[in-house]
Amino acid sequence: MKKSLLFLLCIVHCAFCINLNAETLEEKVARLESKLALLEAKTETTDSVITAEVIEPKKKMQPISVKFDARFDWQSTVQGKDFRSNFNGRYLMLVVDGNISPKFSYHMRYRMIHPNQTTSSWHDVYKATDWANVVYHPTKNWEITAGKMLVFYGSYEFDKNPLDVYMWSSWGGNVGCFQFGLMGKYISNDGRNNVLFQVNNSPFADPLSLGDMYSYSAQWNGNFGVFNALYSVNFIEYQPDRYINYISLGNQFNFGPVCFELDYMNRYGGRGTHFLKDFSLIGRLKYNVCDQFTIFAKGGIDYNMAQDAGETDAIDLLVTPGMRYEYYGAGVEYFPIKGSKDVRIHAFWYSDCDTSTGATRFENHTIGVGCRFRLTAFDRK
Repeated sequence: MKKSLLFLLCIVHCAFCINLNAETLEEKVARLESKLALLEAKTETTDSVITAEVIEPKKKMQPISVKFDARFDWQSTVQGKDFRSNFNGRYLMLVVDGNISPKFSYHMRYRMIHPNQTTSSWHDVYKATDWANVVYHPTKNWEITAGKMLVFYGSYEFDKNPLDVYMWSSWGGNVGCFQFGLMGKYISNDGRNNVLFQVNNSPFADPLSLGDMYSYSAQWNGNFGVFNALYSVNFIEYQPDRYINYISLGNQFNFGPVCFELDYMNRYGGRGTHFLKDFSLIGRLKYNVCDQFTIFAKGGIDYNMAQDAGETDAIDLLVTPGMRYEYYGAGVEYFPIKGSKDVRIHAFWYSDCDTSTGATRFENHTIGVGCRFRLTAFDRK
């Protein structure tokens, strides 16, 4: 009887152990299934992140360029027996160009002048700013510009960076060529022809008031290699509702290392004959001796006999009635860094004569020696 009872207890114990082991195995299976589900969820999350990165790439940084451009000269002027000379910083410019998006770009050139201003207003800041504008590029053939910009009166002397001009015509050295306004520009598919239209403030308007005076310009720029052209027609309001017309014909001829530029500008205000009474004629010859050495010669005349000298109601306010200003000169440029134009050493001489001041011969002589350098502070393509 005791043996039977003991045997029965053993059977019950074994059944209990078997049931216990079976429950433990089910728990293990459940835990493994839970881990597997969690692993699958993580895999799906990782795949979605990878897919999102492929579909939505990181935003590309837009191009921007920041440069400094400077020139300083030692210059001497001889007027009769009077001799004067000094070292002088001619220009120090900050130039910024960049893109806001593929269809919008911005451009700024600021002349870093001495802080001693007559006022401390924003007008002084913008007066020292050659241009600060935004350009919209709806297609590859069209541009729309708004802000302060160069007014394209035409001629190759006028089109050059002032750091590259050593002697100016009377008109080119005095015209207010940077004004606020709007511009539309068309570019041909081959890039050889550009046509632009501008509406800007008149250079004769008071910048501190609502002068209600404007200038209207249209220019064609043709680039054909041997021959290039800058032709423009302009109507500038010099008094309210009174205009002077500029017709500018800039011609450039290229024959290998030789470049010859001939500019003619006619000015007409509704009185006198149309041509050859108020004009500027400028010629410039440049010869690239080699990649690092250039020689050049330049001469020109500003002439206004459309009105009598001393006219109280003058039409041309830049080349005044009775003026006959003539000049000629020559110079050399040397670029010490082979394959780069970032550093330039130059020397020049020119003589000028203004008969409207009573001069009868070329008695003013100017010589100069200087250096120009360009520094790229930041450039992201």
